[in-house]
Amino acid sequence: MSLRSSDETGRHDKETRRFRLRDADREAAFFLPFLKPRMTLLDAGCGPGSITCGLAMHVAPGEVVGIDLDSTRIETASRDGHHAGIENISYQVDDVTNLTFEDGHFDAVFANGLIEHLTDPGVGLQELLRVLKPGGVIGVRSPDWGVALLHPDTGALRDSIELRNRWQRHRGGHPNVGRRLRELLLSAGFLDVNADAMAESHGTDSGTAEGVGYMYSILSNPELVATVRDQGWASADEIERMRQAWTAWAATPGAFASFFWCHATGIAPVTG
Repeated sequence: MSLRSSDETGRHDKETRRFRLRDADREAAFFLPFLKPRMTLLDAGCGPGSITCGLAMHVAPGEVVGIDLDSTRIETASRDGHHAGIENISYQVDDVTNLTFEDGHFDAVFANGLIEHLTDPGVGLQELLRVLKPGGVIGVRSPDWGVALLHPDTGALRDSIELRNRWQRHRGGHPNVGRRLRELLLSAGFLDVNADAMAESHGTDSGTAEGVGYMYSILSNPELVATVRDQGWASADEIERMRQAWTAWAATPGAFASFFWCHATGIAPVTG
C-alpha cells in the first residue's frame, strides 16, 4: 500500500470533513420513503459513511453495507460507525462496476455523488441492478455542473467552473450527468423511474466560505494543475486569477451561488 504525502493527506482530511456534513435526512430525503425496517441495503460510494449511518437507522435491524474504492475512506467509515455504536453496518472496499455480491442480494441500493465519476455509468448501474432483488429499489443522486447561479457573476468564476468540468471529463467523469439520471436508469433496465432536482445553495457566511473553500481546493489540486499545464488549457497566472476571483466573490456582501443536484429512483423488474 502506497503512503500518502502530507499534501495528499491534508486534501483527504479536508474532503472527509466536507463529506461528513452530508446526512441521510438531507441527501437521501427523496429515497427514505422507500425504506422499511429489515431491508438489506447497499450504499455505493459511501465515502466516510455519514449518509450510510442514517440509512442504517431507517432499515434497522436490516443489514447495510457501505462500499468505496478508497480504502482510507472505508477505514474512516468503519471507525466512525464503530464509535457511533451502529451495529447493522459493515464496510468494504469494492468496485461498483464489478461488485463482489451475488445476484439479488439487496432490497435497496443508494448512490450519492458516485455516477458522475464512472467512466461508463451504464456499467455501474447494471451492476447495481444485478445485486438488487426483483422489485428492489434504487436511489441515485448526482450534481449537474452545467447550470450555476452566481452573484456576483464574473468571467473568471465561469472560467473556473468550466476548467473544473473539463478536468473531470478528461479523467473520464461526467460533470453534467445529473440531468441524465432518469435516462440512465431506464437504459440500465429499471422500471418506474422518476427524477427530480433541488438546488444546493451558498447564501450564508458559512455557505460562501464552504463554496470558496471547495473551488479553491479544486483549483489548487496538483493533478488538475499538472493536467491544465500539460494540455495547455490555462496558464498558472490564469489559474491564480480564478482562485482569487472566488476569494473576492466570498468577500462580497450578498454573495450567492446555487448549483443543481439531481436524483432519481427506479425499481428492479420482477421476472417470471
